[in-house]
Amino acid sequence: MSRIIIIASPGSGHGKTLVTAGLAMALANSGRRLRVYKMGPDYLDPQFIEAATGLEVRQLDYWMLGEREIANELHRAQHDVDDIIIEGVMGLFDGEHSVARLARDYRIPVCVVADASAMAQTFGALMYGLANYDPDVNVAAVIANKVGSDRHADMLRDSIRAPLTMLGSIKRDKTLAVNERHLGISSENHPIARSAANAMASQLSEIAKALPWGTLRVEDNSLNQPDASQPGGRLSGMRIAVARDQVFSFIYHANMDFLQREGATLHFFSPLNDSALPDCDALYLPGGYPELQLEQLAANSSMLSAIRAHIELQKPCLAECGGMLYLLDSLSHSDQQADLCGIFPLRAKVNERLAGLGYQALPGTQLRGHTFHYASIIDEDQDSTDAARSSYADGRRGELILRHHNTVASFVHWYFSSSPDTVCDWFSGRQAKA
Repeated sequence: MSRIIIIASPGSGHGKTLVTAGLAMALANSGRRLRVYKMGPDYLDPQFIEAATGLEVRQLDYWMLGEREIANELHRAQHDVDDIIIEGVMGLFDGEHSVARLARDYRIPVCVVADASAMAQTFGALMYGLANYDPDVNVAAVIANKVGSDRHADMLRDSIRAPLTMLGSIKRDKTLAVNERHLGISSENHPIARSAANAMASQLSEIAKALPWGTLRVEDNSLNQPDASQPGGRLSGMRIAVARDQVFSFIYHANMDFLQREGATLHFFSPLNDSALPDCDALYLPGGYPELQLEQLAANSSMLSAIRAHIELQKPCLAECGGMLYLLDSLSHSDQQADLCGIFPLRAKVNERLAGLGYQALPGTQLRGHTFHYASIIDEDQDSTDAARSSYADGRRGELILRHHNTVASFVHWYFSSSPDTVCDWFSGRQAKA
């Protein structure tokens, strides 16, 4: 059975992503086989860890996956790897679908990473509170981050009360500085990400040996998961072209697994660099940052024409967030503006402030996902009650759902296995029924 641990924090911004990357690198360097998970729906922290370590990072999220698919994920991992590291989201107890809930459900020990740069003895009080807030959550250890000196580290260690253990401290170091983009660490410069993770791994080499691991046991009889070795599937024989490059990179690994499990073959391509689509039956344009390469995307007229031709031939296409923006008439960002695919006669602008954030569902289906974007559609009639929309988890009106022929596009990043029928209908060209 695999060893397992959760890396959590009192809140966002305490450094758990870089610590997770450093621990993963230290363990991998010692010959351990690893699986890293990120709680929550975001892509940014997983992309940083992947860029830094070369390891695949997958999501665990109660809203999108549900209890059964979380069990499936952990069950598969426990037979594939030696160690499982789960990076938490926000603070340990934050939200209805909190990190603490996962720790309770699977009896996973928690190691807290906390920024101690502005604290001394109060650090111990904060850790004591986390450790005793819920007796069913095993907060077993703490790592102090951004520690100023050996004396500072000693004060922090002396403040910790049993049975909580302080595993060690991470000194402030300019080699650990990384850029942030929106709500997470930027992975756009892979060498910098790897350098920061290496520097963190060197500080954590001894701490990695002392982590309070738990043992994961997920029983087979709780799963009833599909057998990927069996032939067939609702997308059997389909060729799906998937956009994947430095612009279109917000792809859940589990979504790719789902399409393959349903019988599709995947063919990756770059809207930024390629001149033509692969031979395909359907097209998937995931999210990303089209505004960062706007001029180059707009200049690739052969690719724009190929995608327009695919869609106008009524071949299926699913576009999410950045992929949807690519299908609009135009996109503007800062002082740049560019004409794009023109499938939907709408314009969009990337703003300085967040325009949409939250869990989403597709009414009439079980399909779930999330939205996180700084762009807004300039031409959208916010008061229109006729337009199809997703809904927020609390029932509020959600994102616009655009349809043209067999193309479905929205700001929402969908988690495919939450509603297999809907997703298979979309990729099979039966989107009007879904």
